[in-house]
Amino acid sequence: MIMPFTAEQLEILADKTLHFLLILKKSGQIITYNNRCKVIIPETHEERTVTYITDFIIDNDVKAFKKAITLLSTKNSILSKSFSFATEKHGVLSLKFDLTYHKGLVYAAGIDTTEEYKEHRALKTISKLTKTGAWYYNPKNKEMFWSKGCYLIKDLDPDTEMTRELGASFYAEEDRARIESYLDTLIQTKKPYKYTEKITTHKGNEKWIKVVAHPVIYKNEVVYVNGTIADVTARHNYIEQLKENEETKRLALKGIQSGLFDHLIQKNEVFYSLDFRKMLGLPLDQDYVSEEVFRKMIHPDDVEDAVKRHLNNLKKKGNHYHNFYRVRNRKGEYHHYEVYGFRRKDEHGDTVRMIGNLINVHQRKLNEKTIAENKNRLQAMVNNGFAYTVLLNLQGEILMTDEKSLKIIKRDFNVNPLETKSRFIDVMPLNFKNTFAHEFNEALKGNIVKKEIERITKKGNLQYLESKYTPILGQDESVNSVLISFHDITERKLAEIAIKEAHLKEQELNSLKSNILSNFSHEIRTPLNGIMTVSKLLLDEKRPEERKELLLYLEESKDRLLETINNLSNFSELDIIKNNLNQKVLDTNYTVETSFREYKHLAEAKSLKYVLELDPKSPQINIDDDLFRAALNNIIHNAIKYTIDGSIKIKVNSDKSKNIVYISVIDTGIGIDKENLKKVFDPFIQESIGIDRKYEGTGIGLSLSKRYIEILGGRIKVNSNIGKGTDFTIIIPEYL
Repeated sequence: MIMPFTAEQLEILADKTLHFLLILKKSGQIITYNNRCKVIIPETHEERTVTYITDFIIDNDVKAFKKAITLLSTKNSILSKSFSFATEKHGVLSLKFDLTYHKGLVYAAGIDTTEEYKEHRALKTISKLTKTGAWYYNPKNKEMFWSKGCYLIKDLDPDTEMTRELGASFYAEEDRARIESYLDTLIQTKKPYKYTEKITTHKGNEKWIKVVAHPVIYKNEVVYVNGTIADVTARHNYIEQLKENEETKRLALKGIQSGLFDHLIQKNEVFYSLDFRKMLGLPLDQDYVSEEVFRKMIHPDDVEDAVKRHLNNLKKKGNHYHNFYRVRNRKGEYHHYEVYGFRRKDEHGDTVRMIGNLINVHQRKLNEKTIAENKNRLQAMVNNGFAYTVLLNLQGEILMTDEKSLKIIKRDFNVNPLETKSRFIDVMPLNFKNTFAHEFNEALKGNIVKKEIERITKKGNLQYLESKYTPILGQDESVNSVLISFHDITERKLAEIAIKEAHLKEQELNSLKSNILSNFSHEIRTPLNGIMTVSKLLLDEKRPEERKELLLYLEESKDRLLETINNLSNFSELDIIKNNLNQKVLDTNYTVETSFREYKHLAEAKSLKYVLELDPKSPQINIDDDLFRAALNNIIHNAIKYTIDGSIKIKVNSDKSKNIVYISVIDTGIGIDKENLKKVFDPFIQESIGIDRKYEGTGIGLSLSKRYIEILGGRIKVNSNIGKGTDFTIIIPEYL
C-alpha cells in the first residue's frame, strides 16, 4: 500500500536532493529554500530579512523571470523556464525551473543544466555572429573554452587544453600584448570588441581571422565572456585585390587625364568623380552639379554645336555617346576635351541616365594644329637644314624626303618614293646599309641615335656624314615614325683627324693599342677572321645556295664587330652624357614595364618564365629616360643571355621611410663567383673569358649601366651564387 510523504520524509528529501527548491512570493521575494540553493545564494544574503531571487539572476535574465512570474495565475499555475545565475565558485550556472503557483505563492523546483548548455551557448553565439568557431571565458576562475571550430581554424588538436597564453601564441610576437589587452579592456569597460588580425596556425599556415567578444554582466560586473572566431582569409584577400584593382583604375584615369561622371537626365543632376572635380576646379564638397553649371564652363564659341551634338546623341539609336568641346579648367584655361559615355534608356527608348568619362585631348589638338600650320615650314627645313633628310614609317617606308635625296633616288633607282611605296633600305647608298637596321630598330624603341658615316661620293670625294635617328611620338606616346637626318661634317672631321694625327704621341698610340687589343682582341679578332674567311670563300663559291649562307655569316660577323665598336664609343662619351642630361619626373612602373616588354620576345624564345611585379604605390623618379632605360636594358639583356632555363623576374618596390625606389632583375642563370663579383662593373670584364668562353660580349655593358645610374644619383648592387642565379638591384631616390 502506497503512503504519502510524512513531514519528516519531505524535510529529508528537500535537504538531500540535488534539486534547487524555493518558495517565493509573486514579487520574487524568497520565503524559504533548501540546502542545495546555497550554491546560488551567497552566505552573506542568508542573514537578510528580505531577499529576492532577482538578486542572483544575471542581468539579461531578470526581465524574463519577472515576465514568467506575471504569467502564473490560478488558471495558468505551472510554467517551465530556464535562468542563469552568477556564482562565486562555479561561474555562471544555468538552471531549468518548474514554477508552480498555489494560494499566492510560487513553488520553484530547478535542476542544473549548465553542462548541457555550454556547447549550446557557444553554438548559439556562432549562429548569431559568424557561424564558425565559438569560445567563452570565465574571469572568476580563468576558465577558457573553445568549440571544435576554433581548434580547426588554428589547426590544433581539439583535446589540447586551452589557456589565454596558448590563444595569444598564434599571433605575431609583437602583437600579442595588444591582442590580450582587448579581453582585459572588455572586462573593465563591459563593452564588446571585435578585430581582424593575421595568425600563424599550429601547422604554420597564415590566416586572417575575425574575433568578436560580448560580455555577460551581473550586478554591473562582467562574469562571463562569449565570443566567436571566424576564418576570413578568403574575404581579406578578395578585399585586398579589389583595392589593388581600384588603385589600377584610378592610376589609369589619372594617366589619361580623365574624369568619370554620372548624368541623371530627368533630375538634371550630374555626379562628378573626385578626379573630375579636381581637374575642372568644381567644388570638392558637392557630388552633384546641374547640367547648366557645367555648360557655362564650355567655351562660348563651342556651346551651340556642343548642345546640338548632345541632343542628337540622346536621340540616336544604340547606347553610345560621343561629344567634344573646349572646357575651362581650374586654372581658367580652355582645354580640348572629348566625352565618351554609355546611355541607359527607359521602356520608351528615351535616355534617362548616362555614365561616361571626360578625356583631356588638348595636347593632341595642339599637336594637330601645329602640324597643319607648320607643314610648309617643315618641308623648307627638310630641304635646307641638312645634307639629306628622310622620314620613315614603322615599316621603314619613305613618307617624306628632301629635294636632294629625292633627286638621287630617282637618278639611281628610277623610282619616286613619294608616289610609290619604297623602303629606304632598298633605295639608299650601299655604305649606309651597314648600320641602318640596328639604328632604325633603336629609334623604334624610342631612342635617339647618332652615328658617323664615311662614304665616297659619285665624284670620288671622301665625305663624312653624321646620321641622327629621331623617333617621332604620337598622341599615345608611342613611336609612329622615324626622322633620319644626315649632316655633312666632312670639314670638321678632316680638321679633327689632322689635329689628332699632329698631336698623338707614340706612347699614347702604344698605350691605346695595348688597351684595345688586350680587352677587345677576342671580340674584334673573331668577327674580322669571319669576315676575311667568308670573303675569300665568296670569291671562289659559285653555288647560289652556298653564297647566300656565306653572306649570312658575313652579316653576323659585321654586326658583332659593330656592336663592339658601338659599346666602346658609348663608354668614351660618358662626360658628354653627364653634361647633357634631360631629366624629368617619370612613373617608375611605366618606365620599367616598357623595358620589360622590349625583351619579352627574347625570354619567350628561350622558354624562360618572364615575370613583372610592379609597385602598387607607383613611385616616381627624376631621371633621364634614355640613360635609365639603357642601364636597365643592359641588365635585363644580360639576365636573359646568361639564363639557360628557369626564370627572370623584374620587380619594382619602394621604401617610403627612406624615399628610395628599388628596381630588381632576378635570374636563375649561371651566376657569378665571389672573385669576379668584385670586378663585375669593371669595363671589359666578363665572367667567362678567354678563347673558349661560352658567352660572347665586350663586358662593357654593366660598366656603362653602373656609370649611367650613378650619373642619375643612384647606385647598383649585385648578389649572386654560382649555378643559382644573380640579383641586380638599381637603387635610386624617389621623387617627392
